[in-house]
Amino acid sequence: MLAIDEMAYASPAREWSPLGKLVLALTLLVASLMASSIVIPSLIFLIGFGLLFYSTRMRFPRVISLLLAESLLIFIIGGAVIAMVTAGDVAWSVSIGPLAVTFTHQGIDLALMVIMRAVAGVMVMLFFATSTPIPYFAGALRQLRLPKELVELTVLVYRYSFLMLEQLNTMYVAAGCRLGFKGTRTKLRTTARLAVGVFTRALDMAERSQVALDCRCFRGEFHSYREPSRLSAKWVAASVLAFTLLYLTNLMLTSPGHLAALFPTFAL
Repeated sequence: MLAIDEMAYASPAREWSPLGKLVLALTLLVASLMASSIVIPSLIFLIGFGLLFYSTRMRFPRVISLLLAESLLIFIIGGAVIAMVTAGDVAWSVSIGPLAVTFTHQGIDLALMVIMRAVAGVMVMLFFATSTPIPYFAGALRQLRLPKELVELTVLVYRYSFLMLEQLNTMYVAAGCRLGFKGTRTKLRTTARLAVGVFTRALDMAERSQVALDCRCFRGEFHSYREPSRLSAKWVAASVLAFTLLYLTNLMLTSPGHLAALFPTFAL
């Protein structure tokens, strides 16, 4: 998680408007969810991949690469389950002992659509996360005139979650060094103790952090030396144009008659 924040500060897209990037990302996600053709999520995946490559050059720390690989594996497993439980025409069937696993054409199409939507969404949101430092995001929230309590809570949760993950990792390594995960019964006991330990340390950290904030005269606002760029008409126009092009492409691929009704001149 700390690596993501470091990547955001090093990103060439750091100075882009945070609200503009957020509006564009949400626009692409909505277009992907509304699409009925797999081509649209594929296009959004390419757009997100291009933006992410520009932001990070695809140089991820090992932990983020492992998380991405794990997410892709979860998407594939979920898609396989969807393909098996969706009714329709049988495309492929195999017997595993007393069980018969069947994949249908409709299930495979739906699974591919879900997987592509998920992967495209990860690419788009990962670009936003790796190009927007949290102080910039907090400034963008203030530009939206959101309550300062909400902005404060967002920043504090984001920052102190790193400390909690670090504490959890330290406790996990210490338990492993003491053979705390040897055997199922011991593993369950150690996991329960880790959960209790993280909870108690979170309470202690909250008390000490509040004292530290009070010593620094914290009044609920995180000041930034340089305010992020505001949302401009160019970002809104780019988002609207992207959504319109994707929507028309989806109509052209799925319902050419509706496209001809919308644009009779082009149909002629």
